[in-house]
Amino acid sequence: MKFRFPIVIIDEDFRSENTSGLSIRALAKAIESEGMEVLGVTSYGDLSSFAQQQSRAGAFILSIDDEEFSGSPEEAARPVEQLRAFVQEIRFRNADIPIFLYGETRTSRHIPNDVLRELHGFIHMFEDTPEFVARLIIRESKQYLDSLPPPFFRALTHYAQDGSYSWHCPGHSGGVAFLKSPIGRMFHQFFGENLLRADVCNAVEELGQLLDHTGPVAESERNAA
Repeated sequence: MKFRFPIVIIDEDFRSENTSGLSIRALAKAIESEGMEVLGVTSYGDLSSFAQQQSRAGAFILSIDDEEFSGSPEEAARPVEQLRAFVQEIRFRNADIPIFLYGETRTSRHIPNDVLRELHGFIHMFEDTPEFVARLIIRESKQYLDSLPPPFFRALTHYAQDGSYSWHCPGHSGGVAFLKSPIGRMFHQFFGENLLRADVCNAVEELGQLLDHTGPVAESERNAA
């Protein structure tokens, strides 16, 4: 089953017509062409509330330009502190979600090591094609998302989406009986087909056995322990 976890891009030039804006939108388009959803925003906004979005994101791409480090030392330090605060806020809630920094090659020299070590990578603007970078980001995002479901839930979602008929128990028929009456259809539409297709007993071989502790059931027990 495909869950919705968009790639979140934070770039103040996301809607601009300058070189940086065109580049980041080309990357976003390449990601979308691979079947992943992209959410583009132009600022961090409220740090805490935005960091909470980590629960529904598949990865973060944070863009930073070399121009942001021009000016006085105080002005040059501001983007680094903002970046550090955001990364720390994300990592406080989620240690594994991929975070990428996107910028010019020379920009990387401004990023301190304590920030770099929390990243999954620094994407050098113009050093590779958007299509290649998109596949790299999607690979990391999919690996992260694949690591989230515990064993039994993963097996259950696969079973519900596999199109298997449920003949093992009377009544566990995927909810099709509800489709025979108007109120039943209301019930079916309210709860959704996934819930009813996943309503199975402990006789489904693909899901393991509760009594003899095999398959995904056993994996989940070990995972919980």
